[in-house]
Amino acid sequence: MDENRQGRSRIVNVVIIMVFLAIIISILAWITHGTIQGVLGVLAFSLVGLLNIFPWFLPIIGIPLGILDLLGIYGFNMYQVTLNLANATSSWMTITWYWIITILGILIQIYVTYIIASLIRKKFVKKKVPKVNIALTNCTIIDGNRNSKIIENGVILIKNVVDENQSPGLIMGVGKHNEIEIPKDYKIIDLQNQYVLPGLINSHCHLFGSGKPMKLMNLSDKMIAKLMKLFDSPLGRFYMKRRMKKNVTTALNAGLTTLRSMGDPSYMDLEIKKQIREGRFLGPRLLVSGLGLCPTGGHGGALGFVADDTGEIRKRIRKNIREEVDHIKILSTGGVMDARMVGEAGRPQMTIEEIETACFEAHRGGLLVATHCESTEGIIEALKGGVDSIEHGAEIPDDLVPLFKDNPKALRGYTTLTPTISAGMGLATLPIKDTKITQVKFENAQIVERGMIRALQKAYDSGIKTACGTDSTVSYCTHYNVWKELKYYIHYTKMTPQEAIYFATKGSAEAIGIDDETGSIETGKSADIQVVPDNPLEDINTLGKVSMVIIRGNVIKNPKVKKIKKVESVEIKPIDL
Repeated sequence: MDENRQGRSRIVNVVIIMVFLAIIISILAWITHGTIQGVLGVLAFSLVGLLNIFPWFLPIIGIPLGILDLLGIYGFNMYQVTLNLANATSSWMTITWYWIITILGILIQIYVTYIIASLIRKKFVKKKVPKVNIALTNCTIIDGNRNSKIIENGVILIKNVVDENQSPGLIMGVGKHNEIEIPKDYKIIDLQNQYVLPGLINSHCHLFGSGKPMKLMNLSDKMIAKLMKLFDSPLGRFYMKRRMKKNVTTALNAGLTTLRSMGDPSYMDLEIKKQIREGRFLGPRLLVSGLGLCPTGGHGGALGFVADDTGEIRKRIRKNIREEVDHIKILSTGGVMDARMVGEAGRPQMTIEEIETACFEAHRGGLLVATHCESTEGIIEALKGGVDSIEHGAEIPDDLVPLFKDNPKALRGYTTLTPTISAGMGLATLPIKDTKITQVKFENAQIVERGMIRALQKAYDSGIKTACGTDSTVSYCTHYNVWKELKYYIHYTKMTPQEAIYFATKGSAEAIGIDDETGSIETGKSADIQVVPDNPLEDINTLGKVSMVIIRGNVIKNPKVKKIKKVESVEIKPIDL
């Protein structure tokens, strides 16, 4: 029934637009010709002119033929033919309309050609898979475990030549040079005393933005909704997917081998994941949530589903599961980006019953539930509802710690925390004249930032399972500077660099449920690895100087990252508590 109404509504909208255009054209034609015959002629010309779109539908050859037509080179001038068919005379109106149709036709032809080229590429481009076994030698190995000793003069064996039913890129051996025998069919890569550690995991990010300061924060809800509709158009989707692919490639080249997407437009995160899985381009491991879920007027409504009762929530969760998402994202409290008053960021927006419904439905499908949550009250309600992870966080009272560690309603019996200290650091510390945000958003950012830091401190001191995430896409929070989150961990707690690396690798893999596949350099796990020139246990800044990345056995030598000038030109200092 809803689909039928939507279909009729679209038809009515098209008719209204066509009538409106006809009125405008008629008015302009009367101004130009001053006669009823002139008006009818221009209307007829406009209708016949629409037929000129169709030659441009021919892929590849459409544009050259159209240009020949415009120039009249092959003696068949479509403009004059159209005038004759419509019994119209040439004027600025007819010339303008003809060029509008021509430009529209060119855009359609470019899009049709792109679609055909994409289908051909999908059919014939070979899947990107590693073709030789690899032995990394002459390196120091930090395996990602919390307390393990580093392995000097180490060797890592990576098996890429496998049978059809086996996965390439698995680690077959890790140890010191004198303990590991390198088979003859392994290609040796001498790392020349560099340091090897697992690729970092960003457990909370969005793929649609780069971290470049956005003006979206100051747009009205209506304008954002219109912008989202534009992005869901064919050309909008083309632009957005290219942007998302660029962002995940940037993350990979910066040493990020796993990204956990927490809400992107129109299931485009699933499409990017599929393209990576099919080998159409080399990208990091992706865990995606599809569309997030919030109530009417809630945080993140422009990008996700809006649901206001348990029936709607079940429907939306089931839709996400059907689309094959990896986890469910809900937004149970307000946030900084769309706050209109001080204190709105963190205000509870979903009820315990609604949270519980979302968790029950997701858990039946075997999926973890993560919630955007930026207040203590919000954390209490989310834990009672059975969420599996608190994203961002706020101050955690002592009496809540046991419920984190033993949450009977959570899928695995406990709830984790992803503090995302990087998310608000720029907006909470940089001057408003630089960030261009409102005073209300600035004050909200400071409140939320302090809450996230205190959540991190409580989690570290009390042993709450913690994942590393940054909320990349937020202004001043890039996909390539995720390593700076570890600096904040070390700055605000008594955490050692080795512990910080653990939380950003194996600890995150454990928290998001993929530690059997990745997160540490251990036999049987995927070769998701980064190489840096110096010892990150002595200087964590060296994580920003990645010299090699290996993802599922694929080697990227001398990875390049294009940095954002507006972000790099400012110094973001830790906020004072």
